[in-house]
Amino acid sequence: KQWYQRRVRGTMPSCGGVFSPIAVQIGIVNISSYVQEVDLIAEQGESFMLAGHKHLRCKILPHDKEFLQYHLVPLKHGLLSVPLPNVKLLRHPDVESAVITNKLIKSVFIKPRQFNSS
Repeated sequence: KQWYQRRVRGTMPSCGGVFSPIAVQIGIVNISSYVQEVDLIAEQGESFMLAGHKHLRCKILPHDKEFLQYHLVPLKHGLLSVPLPNVKLLRHPDVESAVITNKLIKSVFIKPRQFNSS
């Protein structure tokens, strides 16, 4: 299984506010000895709007990494499921996206908007 070894890492805060953009960065590290062709698509989900680049298609050299950065804008408050990106290894279509993205953050707490009464 050396031919498709990779690491997918995501960074984003654990909480946010309604209509306040949350920066998301998804990084894919190729830890194999072979060039990997990757197709990464950021999903929007029903509780978020997506801002920024939504699609990354690239070749990753051995022991190198690529990143996709975008913003999620929460539309609701509470504990929301984060839409996971769809990741495909183009040379190995039998590898499922869920296997690749299983260690990414799955939920985020969104605080309700505060209104000032004056």
